[in-house]
Amino acid sequence: MAALTIKESRKLVLPLDTVVEALLHFDGKSHGPLSRGDVLQAEMVKDHVHGDGIDVAVRTGVDHIVDWHRFNFSSIAAAIISYCRSKRIPLPYSGVKSLELSRDGITFNIENTVSISRRPAVREDLSGQVRYAKGYEPHAIQPNTRNETYV
Repeated sequence: MAALTIKESRKLVLPLDTVVEALLHFDGKSHGPLSRGDVLQAEMVKDHVHGDGIDVAVRTGVDHIVDWHRFNFSSIAAAIISYCRSKRIPLPYSGVKSLELSRDGITFNIENTVSISRRPAVREDLSGQVRYAKGYEPHAIQPNTRNETYV
């Protein structure tokens, strides 16, 4: 019996604020530059030379120096996956994952193919009639005429 195939497509559109929150969450685990200062500004950058990503301005230290940090798609993807897991948003482990910049923020695409087995066929006897378990034959089932049910 052949398996059933399901093709799953998910598109999560995350606004820039949510992506920055995911970056803060992920960066805080490794005590990165975002966790050591105050985030002042974030902007999406389309750069064909260095790659697309997000630039985040962070004010650090006693001197209040502002540093810009670039996060590429691989670090953004890791941050989004970690953030979704911490918020209990289900994501499939397998599947092709991709990111793209959009007007609304970052679009996180997941394409997955799942194969499941078909339900087993109903067993029939030699005469071609369906076999029921003893006591569950259609003529053996008695309708309940009482109005009360005990649990």
